[in-house]
Amino acid sequence: MAEQFVTLDVDEALQRFSGNRQIFSRLLLRFLELNADVAGRAEDVVGRGQRDEIALFFHSIKGGAANLSAKRLAAKSGDLEHSAIKGDIDAVRAELPVFTDLFAQLRAVAADIGNP
Repeated sequence: MAEQFVTLDVDEALQRFSGNRQIFSRLLLRFLELNADVAGRAEDVVGRGQRDEIALFFHSIKGGAANLSAKRLAAKSGDLEHSAIKGDIDAVRAELPVFTDLFAQLRAVAADIGNP
């Protein structure tokens, strides 16, 4: 259970949502649903090599993750956004597996939360 709080700070998220676990869970599941193919989309965006497009993609993921208190995913997305802004697309490519793994970890934690 402690591992979940590294990936997703549920207590912080519940504070943000005034303790309403149902709203938090619904928004978390919606975020995951909207980004079901995040790995493929990330590969496509990075493959095109347009730094502004890459930065916007990771900025969007960062914002959603941060709002849900998915801290590790938000931080990695921010790192990738900054690398893209600097034009270091090779660094973004190198870190994609870490990003994808963090997203998978968030999915696993969300599944655990859904099973009381």
